[in-house]
Amino acid sequence: MTEAVRWQRTARFGHAEVFAVIGALSFFAARFLPLLSLPFVCPLRGLAGIPCATCGMTHAFVHLAHGELGRAIAASPLGATLAAAAWLFAALDLSRAALGAPLPVPSERLARGAVALGVLALFANWAYLVLREIGS
Repeated sequence: MTEAVRWQRTARFGHAEVFAVIGALSFFAARFLPLLSLPFVCPLRGLAGIPCATCGMTHAFVHLAHGELGRAIAASPLGATLAAAAWLFAALDLSRAALGAPLPVPSERLARGAVALGVLALFANWAYLVLREIGS
């Protein structure tokens, strides 16, 4: 049986750190920019009247950045989860890089499982949003 995760030394600033910086910037944008006041309508909602699979994610990020967990989950459960995961990843990876610690690298099997779980979560989130729309 192979290891699920191995540890690998990397350059100080690589792909993981780029995504960590993007995650950190998403927090600052959600917390300090007036994103919810931008005049944007989801194209699928505008054309078909139903939410897309990622509808509500901006609201979820903004509400979570302001500490409004209930409103974040109501806007988009997957969005709230992604926001929390992105910000946690940013904090952990930037700390790891600053300390010079090795990077955990998942096995191919674990990575495929994570992708499958992500696809299922996206469809479950979309079903939630469509059912919520129908019920209101």
